[in-house]
Amino acid sequence: MISFGVAFTKRKVSATVPTSPEALYPTLPHGPDAPRELWSRQADILRAYHPLNVSKSDVALELPTGAGKTLVGSLIADWRRRAYGERAAFLAPTRQLARQAAAQARIYGIPVADLVGTHRKWSPADQASFTQGEAVGFATYSAVFNANPHVSAQTLVLDDAHAAEGFVAGNWSVDISRDSVAFELVLAVLEQVGAISPILARRIRREEQQAAGPAPVYVAGVAEVAAAADDLERALDQAVAQGALPDDAKFPIAMLRGQYAACLVYISRRQILIRPLVAPTSYHEAFTAANQRVYMSATLGDGGELERAFGRRKITRIPVPAGWERQGTGRRFFCFPDLVTGLDAEVSRDTFTGETLTAFGKGVLIAPNNRVLDKALAAIVPAGTPVLRAEQFADAPDDFADAPAGLLALANRYDGIDLPDETCRLVILVGLPAGAHLQERFLHESLSATVVLSERIRTRLTQGAGRATRNSADYAAVLSLGKDLWEFVARKEVQATMHPELRAEIAFGLEYSTGISPDEVAENLAHFRAQDAEWREAEEGIRTDRDGTPRAAGPGTAELTAAVEYEVAAIDAAWQGDWPRAVEQAKKAVEALAGGQQIRRYQALWHYVLASWAVIAGRRDNREHWLTLAQTHFDAARAAAQGTKWLSELTTDAASLVNPAPPDLSPVDLEVVLQIAVHPMRAGRTNQFTKQVQTIRTGLAQTKAAPYEAALVALGELAGAKVLKRTGGDAEPDAVWLFGDELWVAWEAKSDADPDGQLKATRVREAGGHLNFAASRQGVAAPPGSVTLIVTPQTVLHPAAVQVSDVETYLVTPGRVLDLAGRLIEAWETIRTQTAGLQPVNAEQVVAELLRARRALPSQWLSDCTERAVSDG
Repeated sequence: MISFGVAFTKRKVSATVPTSPEALYPTLPHGPDAPRELWSRQADILRAYHPLNVSKSDVALELPTGAGKTLVGSLIADWRRRAYGERAAFLAPTRQLARQAAAQARIYGIPVADLVGTHRKWSPADQASFTQGEAVGFATYSAVFNANPHVSAQTLVLDDAHAAEGFVAGNWSVDISRDSVAFELVLAVLEQVGAISPILARRIRREEQQAAGPAPVYVAGVAEVAAAADDLERALDQAVAQGALPDDAKFPIAMLRGQYAACLVYISRRQILIRPLVAPTSYHEAFTAANQRVYMSATLGDGGELERAFGRRKITRIPVPAGWERQGTGRRFFCFPDLVTGLDAEVSRDTFTGETLTAFGKGVLIAPNNRVLDKALAAIVPAGTPVLRAEQFADAPDDFADAPAGLLALANRYDGIDLPDETCRLVILVGLPAGAHLQERFLHESLSATVVLSERIRTRLTQGAGRATRNSADYAAVLSLGKDLWEFVARKEVQATMHPELRAEIAFGLEYSTGISPDEVAENLAHFRAQDAEWREAEEGIRTDRDGTPRAAGPGTAELTAAVEYEVAAIDAAWQGDWPRAVEQAKKAVEALAGGQQIRRYQALWHYVLASWAVIAGRRDNREHWLTLAQTHFDAARAAAQGTKWLSELTTDAASLVNPAPPDLSPVDLEVVLQIAVHPMRAGRTNQFTKQVQTIRTGLAQTKAAPYEAALVALGELAGAKVLKRTGGDAEPDAVWLFGDELWVAWEAKSDADPDGQLKATRVREAGGHLNFAASRQGVAAPPGSVTLIVTPQTVLHPAAVQVSDVETYLVTPGRVLDLAGRLIEAWETIRTQTAGLQPVNAEQVVAELLRARRALPSQWLSDCTERAVSDG
């Protein structure tokens, strides 16, 4: 009998699954630090959620800070894992928050699979338990929003959803800094196709040294960018190949491959951002394949903010539990030094802020970007004060928590870092929390469409101000610096949309900052820091104000809410290249956005995008219909954008964007465009084109006469010429390119000549007769300006060669011919992609634009090939 050293243990039999997430909690093996039962507000949310667990694919839960949303989200994930046998994942914005949520889930008794960080370092056991549905996976957003996701879940719980826009959109955002060669490569492509004017391009290049102040943000022409989509892709691929972009740029570049026509390009003197207006998550399987997505936040936002952030047409919201709509977390005392009498100069304001930091000992400073952060640190922080950056805090949070003094400096990190109780009692907010990326800055600064960002700004203010108040007994002072910040929060219509507690705190802070001396403000801060009787008496005013006024919807909220489903649908259609449907959905968005002046600024952008998409559709078919529609919406965009300047940099004449023959085409260029538009290879089978390209590349890469001559003949077709048929006779040209009655180019290839030798007179005399040979064959004289090109590596001419040469014979190096071939091949690849299925008349405009962009028109490349006349020696 065979005996085994280890006995098989009996397999566990799955227990009956509780009927709901609420019923699941009492059955879990809680740790000693876990609550014995759910709080009433958690149970209320779970009861409201349960009827939606099958009927809705997108559900949002709003729970204030301190209300236990991690437990709620973990229970939903674990219950669905058990009830439906699904792989469930809990996502957080940062590694720190994901690990923190996982640690809490373990305390609650929920089985956890740690999938935080790079997948290469995941524990195989954790990965297996998640994959088999035996544990809830805890990870960051980047584990799903990635070009190559390694988390495939059927239930997604998305924590801190209010902060996710950057993480989600980053999957489709290529950010290029000025110090990268990619900046100039992309700028050159945009300039070549007219997406930005030469004047603007020069302005951007010259502004490099103008470091002071914010850089203006421009948007490139949408229809022109679509025409240059393949060229943009090549420029970025070239930058990646040269190592000119960081490794993390490879992921969004992969996600945008073939989709640049559906993107917007934002440009400033410091950077370029390429991204769609709304993230196209419908085409990201790791996100859309989930049976349900549950979004959790302390501040979900209004006006379709959540839908735009995640690219969803409709998200069902479960409101905050009854009674919590007025209850905040802890107490904040807002102070606005810019309004304090005697601190009207920036220097004195910064000095006051530094003195306040010294008085409190520790603080956290949050700015919208690194540029503003660095300036604030240099001006505010007293000498000798330790400063920690976000990454340093993430590695060693206890260093700051235990330190007696110091400052934590954060750029665009309004949430995700908790500093409760004595860890920190001072928050310094610098500047309006807008402009996290160029699209936000364009909407806020160039478009003046703050209304579409208002909810995002309010959310960041709420989160940033609350970094140091993490429970009901917590308290912290909030110094708010910058005119743009106090002007925003001082508006009554903005205050009306805030959480009642925050609104009352800000109103109190404005009152006790305006017209008060610095000494009085410092005294009030001291009373607050001590939490003494004088402060407690003053605080009653905040409570009274809080309870007296309910929260209201902001201006434009109804319009933005109504429009968002059409905005998302329009982007989805554009991502498919379905331009008629994209235009149809954009029209519905424009109609929904009809409202006051503030909302009209955002409507103007959609009018412009709609018109540009109509131009793209008009390049394919039914030109007159699309041209009329495009012009109507270009005109509407200008009317709606009154008071702004962004459209002055863009072409809004539909005819100039749609019509096939640009007025600046020379006769020979026009001949080329017409020939390529009707060429069967433009829309023909791929193998025919591939064979032609192979002939060219193989032939031009060697020196043997026959393959090289064949390559010149094949290249002539790509150049848009009719090529004179060869018979193999003596003294026959190697190739003659006939551009109608406008220009002939005869070729004599001596690519196999000794580079160190001299070009002899016999070769030049033979080449000089090529145009006459062609004229005899054609029965007409060669057009004026026709030339003969001798391809040779030789640079030294025999004296007799110069004497026998006529003025139309030129020397061309093999390298110059290779460059021309490369331009023509790239142009054709793009032409075949963008004009597939188009009738010749509809393809002409696109052909002209793409040839011009690659400098592949005769008026562009001929001058390169005629730089050295043989007769000049």
